[in-house]
Amino acid sequence: MGLTYLDILISRFGDETFTTSEFQAVTGNTRPAKLLSELKMRGAVERMGRGSYRVLPLSERPDKRVIEWKRVKNIILKAPWDKAWTGSTAVEIWTNGRYKISPNLYLRVFHLLVNKSEIEEWKKYLRRSGVSYSGKKRVGTFVDLKVTSKINSTLVAGEPVIPKDEVLRIIRNHPGLYAEAGELIEY
Repeated sequence: MGLTYLDILISRFGDETFTTSEFQAVTGNTRPAKLLSELKMRGAVERMGRGSYRVLPLSERPDKRVIEWKRVKNIILKAPWDKAWTGSTAVEIWTNGRYKISPNLYLRVFHLLVNKSEIEEWKKYLRRSGVSYSGKKRVGTFVDLKVTSKINSTLVAGEPVIPKDEVLRIIRNHPGLYAEAGELIEY
């Protein structure tokens, strides 16, 4: 894997302030202001003043995972078709975020119940929105679409989710995944 501009910035300037001209001299980039602006938008550098920047330490950088996860969740919620959170996403909603499970720290799976007659529309919509619905990803986000002929849902915190009794059944049927999550249900 090659070096990135951020690697060069960290190596050359560390936590010291640097200028656009210094960045250009070190990297040879012909559009340093544009590149530094992009790094700023990504949360890697901070603009200190006109033409002056510093690399943000990891502790000050935004968690891009959360931003992406919120984006995908909003795309799903804005879709015009009937839907309901199911599986671990339903458990998370019913426990007000107090119980979450995920395959790893960098992958978020949204479990969504959709009508069988609308599955193709969902796939097209997600594809157009840049959201994966296949389980091949190991980093990022994907939507696990579960089909049904009829969606039974209720609103919890303003979001459509399967009813509490169905969530409790999921928890009871998978004690290795959910342990005592039923005790954390708030609604």
